[in-house]
Amino acid sequence: MTKLNLLSWSMAEISSMVSKAVSKLADVLIQESTALEEVRNRAELVERKLRYMKAIIDHLERLSVSDPIEPELIQDIKIIAASAEEIGTFLNTLAKKKRRKGVLYLLDQHNVAKHLQQINNNIGGICQRIINYESLAESLWNVQILRPTAQPSLLDGEVEILIANLLSHEKRRFITSIVGAKGTGKTTLAKLIFSNEAVKAHFACRVWLSVFPRWKVKQFQREISKVAATLRTLEESEKYLLVVDGIQSSIFLDTLRETIRSIPDRSTGCRFLVTTRNANVARQAGTISFVYPLQLLDDEHSWILLKNNLGGVPLELEQMKVAKKVVAKCCGLRSEILKLKMSDLHLLSHRDVTSLGENPWSETFDTVYENLPSYLRRCLFYFELFPASFAIPARRLVVLWIAEDVVYNGKDQERPELVAEKYLTELIDLNLVQIAKRKPNGKVKTCRLPNALRQLLLIKANELPKISRIGQVVADRLDEKDIWHNHIHGDSTSDSAPLQNYYKDVLSFKSFDTREGRAPGQDISNFLNMCISSNCLLLLRVLDLEDVYKPKLPKSIARLTLLRYLGLRWTYLESLPSSISSLLKLQTLDLKHTYIQILTSSIWQMELRHLYLSETFRTRFPSKPKAIGGNSLSDLQTLWGLFVDEETPVKGGLDKLSSIRKLGITCQSMLPQQEAMESQLDAVAEWIMRLEHLQFLRLRSRDEEGRPWKLKLKFLEGHVKLTDMYLLGWLSSPSILSLFPPSLVDLTLSHSKLDVDPMQILDHLPKLRSLSLLAESYLGRTLVCNPQSFPQLYVLKIWKLEGLEEWVIEKGALPSMRQLEIRSCPRMKMFPLGLKHVNSHLELKLTNMPKEITTNIDNILPHCDLHVHNFQ
Repeated sequence: MTKLNLLSWSMAEISSMVSKAVSKLADVLIQESTALEEVRNRAELVERKLRYMKAIIDHLERLSVSDPIEPELIQDIKIIAASAEEIGTFLNTLAKKKRRKGVLYLLDQHNVAKHLQQINNNIGGICQRIINYESLAESLWNVQILRPTAQPSLLDGEVEILIANLLSHEKRRFITSIVGAKGTGKTTLAKLIFSNEAVKAHFACRVWLSVFPRWKVKQFQREISKVAATLRTLEESEKYLLVVDGIQSSIFLDTLRETIRSIPDRSTGCRFLVTTRNANVARQAGTISFVYPLQLLDDEHSWILLKNNLGGVPLELEQMKVAKKVVAKCCGLRSEILKLKMSDLHLLSHRDVTSLGENPWSETFDTVYENLPSYLRRCLFYFELFPASFAIPARRLVVLWIAEDVVYNGKDQERPELVAEKYLTELIDLNLVQIAKRKPNGKVKTCRLPNALRQLLLIKANELPKISRIGQVVADRLDEKDIWHNHIHGDSTSDSAPLQNYYKDVLSFKSFDTREGRAPGQDISNFLNMCISSNCLLLLRVLDLEDVYKPKLPKSIARLTLLRYLGLRWTYLESLPSSISSLLKLQTLDLKHTYIQILTSSIWQMELRHLYLSETFRTRFPSKPKAIGGNSLSDLQTLWGLFVDEETPVKGGLDKLSSIRKLGITCQSMLPQQEAMESQLDAVAEWIMRLEHLQFLRLRSRDEEGRPWKLKLKFLEGHVKLTDMYLLGWLSSPSILSLFPPSLVDLTLSHSKLDVDPMQILDHLPKLRSLSLLAESYLGRTLVCNPQSFPQLYVLKIWKLEGLEEWVIEKGALPSMRQLEIRSCPRMKMFPLGLKHVNSHLELKLTNMPKEITTNIDNILPHCDLHVHNFQ
């Protein structure tokens, strides 16, 4: 490398030099040259570290520190910057060389890789020296993100999943399909996999074939035959990977499968990866296949992708919440987001996005819709009942579909809930429905219809016969264009037509009136009274008033005897009319976040499948009347928010309900004497042990003053369907943790008061994706994660463990961790040394932690985004 005369440069000049080095490497890395494949990963690592170093230097310049910076440190920074810029120039020259093989070329590659590794090591040391510099150290406590915001691909998670599938131990060949609408990033994802180091090391031969839209079947047949001829020449033991990008139809897939059959299957684990917009094509790939649907981006990730692409956005646009407008225009399509420029962003912040450009979905919607089965069309049109951009809870959607006969029992009398969940998954896989938010266990929490697709669907709805849509539904969206708006919110007396002309045959009434004050509840109450007294709404099956403030239900609700769904969540309703006891056909009763404390005893006679109670206000479950038979509530699957005190009928009552799949209980003593409550805890533990269908369990135990109290559990290892568990209260013995079922995906422990390291016991849970150790869950000083432990853990939270001082992460532990949050652990003053072995890109949040903890920051470079708040 050239020897430079580097004397008396300012920090601004040094920052500029580092910036040039970053630009040089970035320019090289965006090229598609095969010559760079062997060194690309190391070059990317150096580029990221240079960005981080520049961020620190810029911060140092802004401080204008009075103390002189040691000359040796400045000199080393300059040398690193100059070396990186030179290596970038050399890489550019190497990429342009015409010769692709030969000894000299291989030596060049080897030397470049070695030099990049040396630069990488040196940058780490220099960054640590800058951070430790005395004048700089105190100012760093207030920096929320110390490293640059550059930026792992938003496809990283998909890459990991698909690579794991391609490198599996399955010996037979199979087809992996990446499915998604145009612009979702299928080709980008396939390229990331194709160029991955592990993939390159695993397959002796990798072939990429792009299928162009203009190709006919014969042309595809000619091209795939050429590829097949090459693959037949491989040695018996050699594995190959064939990527076919852009399969258009089942005819192309049939051609590919015929070609595959013509190549001898040596049982060496060869693989085929195809991308397609047509989910039906992917499903026809055969029994030995893996279909991966590539989802649309939600608001948050659309905004992240846009900021990454533009290199940041002005603060005023951040504050104006432009993200929703971006998604509205781009529909979560990566290709549309990447087209946006800063000028478009300013335009979007001041204009109605519906007036900007063509609908990016219009090109693919007709093709997808034509292949859509009738049952999915009915489900899809259901989404138009909800307001635009409305995030629909999946649990709400599923039970509404069932109540309105949108879905029925499946084959072999499969539970309608399972059928509905499958239908929702299919619509998401086809990118017709967008996931708005996921639960920690990865399941869908809320979903919605992309706005651009909604516009097309409304057009399509007007062209279709009524039978293919959802009819006889009133959806109050506060839209004055709706015929019923004036009846609900205006002066209905001005309409001379009788109400029976509009509401006699209505099967479903939903209100999305979320205004504050008494008006929403009063309007709904008046409308229901008026309709029922006019003999309307008597066929009603769904009354969904979620989020409507205090909609007083009329006594005449007793006439709605066909009602299956009554949704009162977040209404803050204080009481129910006694006439509700007549609604014996109810399948879902949702009273969560209401003030209702008393239930009618007729609840034991209802056909309930899902019951949500308000445990905050201690909704009391009534005793079962003696006159009611033994099979009551036999279909109840969800019982959430149950409050258990000394008087609750657990033994001989609730413990007879054996079909429960989702159970949420708070046990709390109401008397100073503890004997009666002890027996209730035992009865609850016995009941839970017998619930063989249980999937979700939340169990909390409190004393008469509301403080965490004893929590009793029995053998759970046989609960093979249990995936989610939240426990609050003292666990009598740490050994109970070893009896947790291996099916657990999401686990939260709070106030467990364990004196044995839970990490040493829980590492037997192979599917655990989210683990939260909250306040007083562990009282010890040290946590240890053993090698190869927690292979699937994605989210880890450690909160308020006041005795915790040390956390040891052995090499190979936590390989999949992406989100780590450490909060209010006052004695923990160092990052776990083994965190540097976690190779996945990590988002780390520190809240109310000692400021000394950041002095070890180099251990988490370069694959971590650090957010710190409220240092002690």
